[in-house]
Amino acid sequence: MRTPDELRAYFTAEGAEHFDDIVLMRALGASPNIKAIGCMYIDIAEHAEENGLTSSQTIDRVMEITEFFDKLRGESSKAVTNAMMVMTAGVEKYRNASLKEATEYIIKASRSYSEKAAAWMDKIKEYGYNLIKDSKGVLVFDYSSTVDAMLQVAYEKGTKLDVYIPESRGLDGGRPFVQSAIKYGHNPHFFPDGSIMYFLEKCDVAFGGAETFYPDGTAVNTSGTEMIAALCQVLGKKFYIPTTLIKVDLRGMYGLVKRECYRNLDQWLASHWPEEMRAKTDFNCPDLGVVEPKFITAYITEEGIIPPQSMFNVSLDFAKKLSEGKC
Repeated sequence: MRTPDELRAYFTAEGAEHFDDIVLMRALGASPNIKAIGCMYIDIAEHAEENGLTSSQTIDRVMEITEFFDKLRGESSKAVTNAMMVMTAGVEKYRNASLKEATEYIIKASRSYSEKAAAWMDKIKEYGYNLIKDSKGVLVFDYSSTVDAMLQVAYEKGTKLDVYIPESRGLDGGRPFVQSAIKYGHNPHFFPDGSIMYFLEKCDVAFGGAETFYPDGTAVNTSGTEMIAALCQVLGKKFYIPTTLIKVDLRGMYGLVKRECYRNLDQWLASHWPEEMRAKTDFNCPDLGVVEPKFITAYITEEGIIPPQSMFNVSLDFAKKLSEGKC
């Protein structure tokens, strides 16, 4: 497999920017990552002729990028793997076609997925707004473009919210929510995650994103999401997960669960410490937490607001469409 630098060289400056957004973690969340990958596919196809590529070589590059991001992001987010499967479905049959036919297919498939994803998001925004339109305070944890979209639609409909945003140390994932809340005219409240229980009592509802979810209604997201979900149950608050069904991970049906991924947070938590003291301390922290179905009020999906116990059949129906290329 080629190195990241070799793969990056496939792109124009614009395409390389999308590549860097994912590799350097400038684009947070599955949806922005998927959008960036689609743009990379298009970048390869649009410049295939000037780069002297054949149809087969163009497809090779698309599949190399697919393999690279499947290994980089697929373990933490099944959505990335599923979306790439949709965008590259049927591309192999164009290896012996003309370059024009092959590149048109790649571009059309990527743009078609983007249009579908936008339509899914529109429905989630509508359903999510119905839940928050009468709320005074909402708590959001770790940046999710899907949750962010709900804050945007509230702004568009003239609803001003108090948005409570705990610090999520692993990815600095609270700051983008603060930026969005200010942009949309909401009132952001930013605080250490140790104060979550105090501020959660001021909220009507809480939202967490999902990197992936399993058919049994279990969600996997940034570490700390499970704590907020459990606190919501203690305080009698509702906890929702807005997500597109593309994030389903069917491997849970076969006993395959996510391996634990850790991040060393020494520079984030203790950059000001003496080096000797930092060197003798373990700063490894899990990237992802598992939210059990019993702590989730419902998923907000393009198919509606669905309780976790009802996600099994919805997931299987979606997976069938995915395998048949009907998504």
